[in-house]
Amino acid sequence: MGLLKQRYHELLDLRVRGERLPIARRLQHFTWAWFASTMGTGGIGMITSLYYFRFTGLNTLGKIVFVFQLFIFSLFTICILFRFLRYPGTFWKSWNNAGEVVFMPTFLLSIATIISNFYPYAYPYTGEWMVWTIRITYWTYFAFACIVCVSLFYTLFRNHPFQMGTIIPAIILPIFPCMICGVAASAIVESQPPEQAKNMIVAGIAFQGLGFWVYLLLYGNNLLRLFTTGLQPAADRPGMFILVSPPSYTGLTLLDLAFGAVHKHHPIFVSKNSPEWLLFICTFLAIFMIALGAFNFFVALISVITGFFSPGKLKFKVSWFAMIFANGGLVMVIQELGKAVDSRALDVLGQACGSLISVVWVILIILAVRAVYVQELLYPGKDEDVNILPPEVLEYYKKLELFDDDSEAAKSGHGSFEAEHRKHDHVSLKEVDHDQIL
Repeated sequence: MGLLKQRYHELLDLRVRGERLPIARRLQHFTWAWFASTMGTGGIGMITSLYYFRFTGLNTLGKIVFVFQLFIFSLFTICILFRFLRYPGTFWKSWNNAGEVVFMPTFLLSIATIISNFYPYAYPYTGEWMVWTIRITYWTYFAFACIVCVSLFYTLFRNHPFQMGTIIPAIILPIFPCMICGVAASAIVESQPPEQAKNMIVAGIAFQGLGFWVYLLLYGNNLLRLFTTGLQPAADRPGMFILVSPPSYTGLTLLDLAFGAVHKHHPIFVSKNSPEWLLFICTFLAIFMIALGAFNFFVALISVITGFFSPGKLKFKVSWFAMIFANGGLVMVIQELGKAVDSRALDVLGQACGSLISVVWVILIILAVRAVYVQELLYPGKDEDVNILPPEVLEYYKKLELFDDDSEAAKSGHGSFEAEHRKHDHVSLKEVDHDQIL
């Protein structure tokens, strides 16, 4: 019961931590990781569009999720632009801060999921102009993703911030924008004319392969890190679900691109029957890779559960939303495999898993809203920009956290002397020179 009470105070308690700061000051700590939530929301929309068992209102529900994604993506884009414009220099600091820049790809992945959701939620209700819009948007994203991926890897190689003992699963995120070019292509290929669809299929397979090969190289490093240094702290373990993404989305991409090729009845390669052969090969490869995604899922799931019930602090992080997008790939490849091999069992499993992950998504939204309200997010020392904050701000945060913990202990009748003693050491955040953060 003591541990559950601790988890309640860490994840559900509405007691505000620290002094209230103006919204402009809090937005100084708005990081790229927030786009993991828009990325995950887009994943929920994609899952909803692929459900095998349809019912009245399901498509409307998917449209609501899509509109909600567009809203929060626009809002978060405004927030991060405000941060960079209001506090000059923070963009380059975030770019060179490994703990923050590894989440920059979530911004591009959010755009990719928006493009993917154009087909089920916008294309059927519009005209020819949407076909052109989807095509232009996709190839623009394709070019921008290439530039950003190369730039991110160059920056990480130049700064070499990681050692074997500090490698995190999120290190594979910089290749995701290129890899998701394949996912986006597979989602929209059926909206395009045959010749344009052929170009997207070829590009999608190539870049999905690029992402998967880079993932394999970094996957080995992640496993070696786990073997040599053990599991991460409990609050960081949801990030292990990121390793579920590449094999799952690779299988999904190959299947959907093959479905698109068969639908268009257009030779992808030299042979007239190449779409049918492509479908056979892609189905084989999807089955071949899905077990790796499932293995990573169960390892991450057990690690998260044991972390929840282990002693130590567990604070919500907005990066937890990344597991929605990651596990969404596994759900969708199960759904598409059910279609490819005509398996009702896989259809039911995909539907059940999709419903479950949607519930988790709602829970994470509640936790995120609560964390912002109680100032456990968007607050000095509590976001991914912690490495670029000056020592005095971090020292203040540590003192404040100790004071809050002691105050809670005093309420329960324990440690009242220590709480009263620390109260005199409590400093005001207003005494900290925030301009030094820049």
